[in-house]
Amino acid sequence: MASQSKIKLSSKDHRNTIDCFMSHAPLANIIAHRGASADAPENTLSALRLAAQHNARCVEIDVSISSDGVPFVHHDHTLHRCTTGTGLLCEHTASQLDQLNAGSGMSGFENEPLPRLSTVLELLKEHSLGLNLEIKPYEGLEEQTVDAIQAQIESAWPSDLALVLSSFSHESIDLARQRMPEVARAPLVGAVPDDWPAVMQRYDAHNLHCAEDSLTQSQAQMITKAGYGLYCYTVNDTDKARTLLSWGVNGVFTDHPKTLLQVLET
Repeated sequence: MASQSKIKLSSKDHRNTIDCFMSHAPLANIIAHRGASADAPENTLSALRLAAQHNARCVEIDVSISSDGVPFVHHDHTLHRCTTGTGLLCEHTASQLDQLNAGSGMSGFENEPLPRLSTVLELLKEHSLGLNLEIKPYEGLEEQTVDAIQAQIESAWPSDLALVLSSFSHESIDLARQRMPEVARAPLVGAVPDDWPAVMQRYDAHNLHCAEDSLTQSQAQMITKAGYGLYCYTVNDTDKARTLLSWGVNGVFTDHPKTLLQVLET
């Protein structure tokens, strides 16, 4: 049996204690990547609401911090691709970021705010959506970013909804392990490294999240047989998703949750 620890997260009225096993941390087999990002601007409140309307049970978001330490949901370090801003997100104050439009130029989303993590967490709770939160620190801001996320999670996230912290920044994963040992962790990788068992042990990780185009069936079977969760990004082809799930992959991140849910869960 996997080693067991206790997890304490906030509930609506009080703090609960539940069991957490240091192995697979279940999300869902279809996870809305940055929300329903094929049909609404990525990482926005509209994309997350749409994912809920499409019957997604879990979403993935990216989180960075402002110059004054407020966590925002946004993928890039720079602002120009997805918002009306320019420069680095971490160079702007929260009040400055609040003034930006994050509609990505998509019709019908002209007044889309760049969302704070606090607002997103409230929306996810409202719709009972599980969460994969990718920690996206600007280089040198790993500790500040993890600390800001920790404060939000400990004050706002309910114990009855799935939560996994992932990152390509393995320094951030290690900081999350130290700051929030009760919250499930998942190193993000491209291809599965040869030393993946050592990586998982180093960070007391529960899941491994990898690119779909380099995973082999034998790797999938080894990882899941070892008791870890295995999730692949970004899978927008239904045949590829079906193949990966048949290999034992626990779930896929997709920009098209509605399509994959309709095809794979009917």
